[in-house]
Amino acid sequence: MNAPSDFCAAYGCPLFGTLGAGGKWYCGCHFNANAALNDAITLEIGRNQSLVDHILTARRDHRPDAKAERQLYDLTRGCGSQIPVAPVVGPTHAEPHFMEGNE
Repeated sequence: MNAPSDFCAAYGCPLFGTLGAGGKWYCGCHFNANAALNDAITLEIGRNQSLVDHILTARRDHRPDAKAERQLYDLTRGCGSQIPVAPVVGPTHAEPHFMEGNE
């Protein structure tokens, strides 16, 4: 089933497609994003459903809320990025394996 043409072309995205690329329309969160990150971006959008509802209502009423949209863009900007938590501590290689018992 295809999404209605006024919604973002990224699978499962509930936002309106407002920016065109390659004959498809994407929301600001998915536009120019690495396609491999689309699911992570859509998941983060879903985690902020109240913000999404506000954005959709504002656009339907022809009064886009740039501040709310920017907030959602900022929340999804780091999707798929690995954030280093701490340096690796301990051995960086495996010890030789020794058989136990009788061979």
